[in-house]
Amino acid sequence: MLSRRGFLGAGSAALVLGLDLAGSRWVTAAEAESVPSFHRLPPLDGELVLDDDARTAVATDLGNLVHRKPRAVLRPGSTADIAAVVRFCAEHGVSVATRGQAHTTNGQGLSAGLLIENRHRARVLSVNDTSAVVESGITWKELTKTTFARTDRRTPPTLTAYTGLSVGGTLSVGGIGGLVGGLRSGLQVDHVREVEVVTGTGAVERCSATRKPDLFHAVLGGLGQCGVITEVTLDLVPAKENARTYALEYRDTAVFARDLRTLVERPGVDHVYAELFPPGTDATYKIYATAFFDRTPPDDATLTRDLGTTPQVTDAGYLDYVFTIDNAIDELSETMGWDRLLKPWYDIWLPGSTFERYLAEVVPTLTPRDIGPYGAGLIYPQRRSLATRPFPRLPKPDATGWAFVLDINTVASQAGPDPAFVEEMLARNARMFARARDAFGATLYPIGSVPFTARDWRLQYGERWQAFLDAKRRYDPKGVLTPGPGIFA
Repeated sequence: MLSRRGFLGAGSAALVLGLDLAGSRWVTAAEAESVPSFHRLPPLDGELVLDDDARTAVATDLGNLVHRKPRAVLRPGSTADIAAVVRFCAEHGVSVATRGQAHTTNGQGLSAGLLIENRHRARVLSVNDTSAVVESGITWKELTKTTFARTDRRTPPTLTAYTGLSVGGTLSVGGIGGLVGGLRSGLQVDHVREVEVVTGTGAVERCSATRKPDLFHAVLGGLGQCGVITEVTLDLVPAKENARTYALEYRDTAVFARDLRTLVERPGVDHVYAELFPPGTDATYKIYATAFFDRTPPDDATLTRDLGTTPQVTDAGYLDYVFTIDNAIDELSETMGWDRLLKPWYDIWLPGSTFERYLAEVVPTLTPRDIGPYGAGLIYPQRRSLATRPFPRLPKPDATGWAFVLDINTVASQAGPDPAFVEEMLARNARMFARARDAFGATLYPIGSVPFTARDWRLQYGERWQAFLDAKRRYDPKGVLTPGPGIFA
């Protein structure tokens, strides 16, 4: 590994000093004199790791579908480290990707060149009653624990269902409101005030909606194409102490959709999401509607009036509620080898006007194999007017005022390679998405495993394609950043 301390000490023959430009490999101190095309790296505060175990550990993501081992792994000790290494890689044509918690499922954050392990940059830098400044490798779980522990109890306004994701990672894809947000707040990118970014040229920039807005909008939801997010200033809002959740089960799509639309508009309901199940199970859909409160619980009769089924009611402390999915995933990781299972996920945005028709078409076709024993079908509503950033690309607004994320989070029944299963599910995803886009106005939520061509990406971004392309050319002119999605290939 290469670090500033080791570099200055210059005592190890195994120390990495730079890159062999002809052989396209990293060069140690013992080799440097014999390599005529050697180019020296700058000294670093962190470390550059080359051992096989470290590189193998970051060669795939949550999906386990794509494997791409990097030639080196940067564990940055500072933003300056990231800037120096990105600049070096851009000069010499080495691809760079950034890894938070690697919860994409189709190799989006992998690189055969250099991979930046952002989890080593995970501090809360400051917190006040309206905002927090954090390094981008911190997880939403750790941030929320920190802000909720304040005497004035604060929380990010939007939280993903699984909070063990990095701030920089979810801001790169959008960040949907899994257990907090969606009805009363926008996506996580809508609550960013300022970001520090290392561009593809190695420049360090601070940007906001009024300062370098083209870069600001290109990195939020921009899939890592124009910069590495290193530091973020985020909104905070007051947090209630408790959460009351009403769980309602349905077999009929029309009744389910009617109650879902009722609950997302109902005063006093703070969050709604739903599960879907293959036909033949006890329920096809299950709605979870939550109201947050301090000491006085909500009025159950008022919140659940005129619904098509009787709810089950449960109470939890705010943090227990927010970390519900984390606890479930942790248990699966310990008992079922969750991290090693194949996960060819299907994740899309649907317009509110076509959402019910799409469910009526797709849900009857699902089988237990389409979800798997450890998978889930999930639906997340988003009030369209609150999603204000250019990216991620949502469907066009319609008269309903809503858009819905549909996740068919397929998980294999056992760990290990299964090429036939992967081929089947990727073909299913491509077929389903083409139909959803062409007939129902869907767009991709790009954490899943939907094979995309260059034409698909242009269709995805529509009238915003040229602005995105211009930003890519301006801030990553050598095209080294985040090759995994293949957007500009």
